[in-house]
Amino acid sequence: MRPIAMMLGALLALALAVPVAGQAQVPREYPDDADIWPLADPNKPQDVLAREAAEAAVVEAACDSGDLAGCAALGRAYRDGEGKPQNRPVAELLFRQACDGAEAAGCLALGEQLHKLDDKGAQEEALIALRRGCTLGAREACDQVERISADTAARAEDRRLLERECRDGEVDSCNALLNEHLDDTVELTAGLRETLAQGCRAGAAQACYRLGETAFAEGRGPPENRVKALTLFDEACRFDQYRCSISEQIRARPVLVQTCQAGVMADCYALGRIYSAEFSLLHSPTEALELLGKACNGGEAMACAEAASLIGDDASPDAIARADQWYAKGCEAGIRLDCLNLGLRLTEDQRPPSDRERGYTILAAECDGGNEMMCERLYKRAGADPVAPLLVADDRFAPPAEPTDAAEEARRLAENLAMEAENERFDPCTQTSVSFRGTTYSDTICEAVYRISGGYQLRPGQAPWQALLWRPAELNGQPLSAGQRVACGGSLIRAGWILTAAHCIVDENGNSLIGPDHRIRLGVYNPQADEGVSYPILGAAHHPRYHEPSRAFDIALIRFNPRAGKKGSETNAIASIRLDPLSLGERKIAGGMPVYTYGWGLTKFRGKTSDHLRGARMQLEDPEACTRRTKFRGSLLKDAVLCAAAPDRSQACDGDSGGPLITYGDAVKGPTVIGVVSAGEACGFTGIPSRYTRVAKVRGWIDDVMAGRTPSRRGR
Repeated sequence: MRPIAMMLGALLALALAVPVAGQAQVPREYPDDADIWPLADPNKPQDVLAREAAEAAVVEAACDSGDLAGCAALGRAYRDGEGKPQNRPVAELLFRQACDGAEAAGCLALGEQLHKLDDKGAQEEALIALRRGCTLGAREACDQVERISADTAARAEDRRLLERECRDGEVDSCNALLNEHLDDTVELTAGLRETLAQGCRAGAAQACYRLGETAFAEGRGPPENRVKALTLFDEACRFDQYRCSISEQIRARPVLVQTCQAGVMADCYALGRIYSAEFSLLHSPTEALELLGKACNGGEAMACAEAASLIGDDASPDAIARADQWYAKGCEAGIRLDCLNLGLRLTEDQRPPSDRERGYTILAAECDGGNEMMCERLYKRAGADPVAPLLVADDRFAPPAEPTDAAEEARRLAENLAMEAENERFDPCTQTSVSFRGTTYSDTICEAVYRISGGYQLRPGQAPWQALLWRPAELNGQPLSAGQRVACGGSLIRAGWILTAAHCIVDENGNSLIGPDHRIRLGVYNPQADEGVSYPILGAAHHPRYHEPSRAFDIALIRFNPRAGKKGSETNAIASIRLDPLSLGERKIAGGMPVYTYGWGLTKFRGKTSDHLRGARMQLEDPEACTRRTKFRGSLLKDAVLCAAAPDRSQACDGDSGGPLITYGDAVKGPTVIGVVSAGEACGFTGIPSRYTRVAKVRGWIDDVMAGRTPSRRGR
């Protein structure tokens, strides 16, 4: 007996030295979901980090010297991110090494790690590792083997119970069994077929139907001749009325084929719909396309969109033309959704200009009819596409909410700045790349976090007329930061025309500030991001009476090429804004009237330009008080300037120059630009109102320049 015991011991030792399941030392793929593997705490105290690092160094040295218990401990350090970067692939390799060397702790850890993976092979390997750990003396491994075995036995017993209940006609039990075979391409086992057959006889409709699907797939000849399948479908229908459609369709098919061939377009449509149903046993996309197209061309307007949708991803010219034709037929028949689909197709970027113009006409009609989504689409495409229509901003663009008092505004601003900074720093994922024994292993674990970044500026697209005069990346041999490239604001008042301030385009000596690399940008919210559309500038003109020292007639027009825009990665809404249509006498100005201005200028005196579009709600100053302030008297200068400020000292600042002063108080309710940001004193530092060149004073000059007429030096 003694020699036999020794032999058995040697064999056992040899078996334990064999790698688990004969696997090569290549770690598995791990999901990044922290729900199945906890993310290491990124906020551990420094003393804890130091202690864990020291402990990891000790076990690493032990592992390197051949101590397999040290390798298992080092694997746990990598697994949990304690003293080592959290990296499960490296942890797996260390656990394998320890388990292959008959270290029970390594087998236990390997089994636990692999058991968490949703993979049948990993589950099987996990059980082998745990059994091995149990044999080597790890009691916890034995407990886990028992739990897994109990779960497996329980699942087997549950299945036997479901089979008994299904045979007795329990519908839910039959459905539970069928959930394991949802894919109807998977062949049912003989045992499951018999169980389902008994369930069908007992009244389980789903069992009858699933067997009918199998019989249909195994049958030959026309669908109506597959008697076994039809019988089973009839049984399913008898037990559940919602299972009747397939047998009805199969029996109706031969009649519909004949009547369609005889020219009954309604039956062609009906047959095409049967063939187009994706989950129907009669599904046949080719026949469906032919029949629905035939029905559409034959006057069945409801078939047109369904035929066009079956074109799918076919980008051939013939397929595109057919789909366009079918949507057009549906549109002509008065189906609004077909018109909408046609308009969207025709305005795709790759379409020729003639198609896009036609499509935009359709979408503009939808916008006029109250379809806000199409209005938004047109606002975004304006400027991005040279042939897109430029809509005028209307009452969809309401003024921003009134600000709170200065102290509350400052508090809210500080809170949001802190939140933005926190979100910029926050990363819900731990990503590691560890070089281990000559190979680099990467691992990512992400915490499920739901955060939004609060904002205190305008929302994107709220001021779609806002234009940005953008300096080149290098000016006078000096590189410029993104913030330094913000030159001035402006307003899009017509396709190809920007209203801005004169001091934005010429210096105090009348020399041009606009170089060949300056651009106009539209559809921008954050100027420091790759947003909006940028255009080359064709020319600029300032008012002939512009006087730099006093900033009288501080107004200008910039002409850009709307057909040469370069799109960024994201474009916000673009729309023109209405110029003040009223004369000086008609536009009544009174102290306290609410007005608004927008821009990317300095957020505080001697600060930095904003990286988001900001707005300020202000009040107009009484005209007489404004005149006393500016000393603009006499017929030439009278009413040339508006003054505005806010109780919280909000006003325009450097970088906002050229932007609009807007009223929302006209009968049309939409925004109207009545002034242009000209000059201010210390940007809200003093509370002294800023000055705005009045549009009504120079409306005649604006019209002359845009019409190509030689303007006189007249104000109006």
